[in-house]
Amino acid sequence: MASELPTRGTKRKSSEHEHPPREIKPGPAGVYDATLNPLHLTDLSAKLKILPVPEDGDTLEETAAKLSELAKVVDEGNSVALWTGLQLSSSPDARDPESMAKTQMTPQELSQYEAWQAMRQAEGREGGSSGGLPAGVMRAFDWDANVAPMPGAQSEKRFRQRAEAMDVIWDHQGATPEHAVWLTFHMVEALPLVKAVTKVMNIKRHFGENDPYPGLTGMEVAELETVRKIVSVAERNRTRELERIRRLTRSINDAAATIRTRLQALEKS
Repeated sequence: MASELPTRGTKRKSSEHEHPPREIKPGPAGVYDATLNPLHLTDLSAKLKILPVPEDGDTLEETAAKLSELAKVVDEGNSVALWTGLQLSSSPDARDPESMAKTQMTPQELSQYEAWQAMRQAEGREGGSSGGLPAGVMRAFDWDANVAPMPGAQSEKRFRQRAEAMDVIWDHQGATPEHAVWLTFHMVEALPLVKAVTKVMNIKRHFGENDPYPGLTGMEVAELETVRKIVSVAERNRTRELERIRRLTRSINDAAATIRTRLQALEKS
C-alpha cells in the first residue's frame, strides 16, 4: 500500500443525506482520498452499520455471508478496517509516537510541548510570538558559552538525548551533552519542553528499530491486521466445518452399510 487507505465510502445517493458528503473519487494513482467533512462523517456513522466479521464458531453459512459482504467492500475500493469499525486492529494511537509520548509527559511537559507545537505551526520564531510558552523558554541559546561538564559518565546517554531534542527545538545542529547539562541546571524553565521532545524522539527511535511494519501508515497497518484476522478466522471455520462434514459423511456411510446388510439378507431369503 503506497498511501493511506480510503475512509469507509458509500454508494448511497446524495439525496439520502440532509448534508450529503462530497463524492469520494480515486486520485491519479487510483487511491481514494481519506478525508471527509466531520459533519458528514457524523451523518454517515449514524446511518451506516458496522459490518460483522467472522467469529470462531460461525457456521459455513454465517461465515460465507459475512465474507460476501466484506468482499463487496474490497470490490468497491473501500477500507475493510473502517467498515468493520476497527474492531480487529490495534488502536491507531498505538503506532503514533507523539500520542504515546504524551501519555508519559507530566502536565507541565505536556503544556509546554503543545504550546511549542502551536508556535511551530504558526511559524513563530525567536523574538516573535511565544505561542503560550512561559517567558524565557525559547530565548536565544549561546552555543559557544552555555556548556557545563558532565556530572558523571552514567548520565551521558540521558544528556545526549536531551542535546538531540535541543537541536530540534532551536533548529540547530551540533548540540552536545555539555549543552544539555548547562540547560538542565541554568535554564530550568526550558527543561520540561526538552524532556517532552526527548520522550517523543525516544519513542520514534524505538519504533524505527522495532517496527514490524516499516513504511506502512497506521491505517495501512489497521487494514493489514483486519484482513489477516478475518481470513484466519474464516479458514478455521471452514476447516472445522469440513472436518465435521467428513465425520458425518463417514457416519452416514457406516450406518448405511449396516442397514444395507439387512436389505441383502432379505433379498437372499
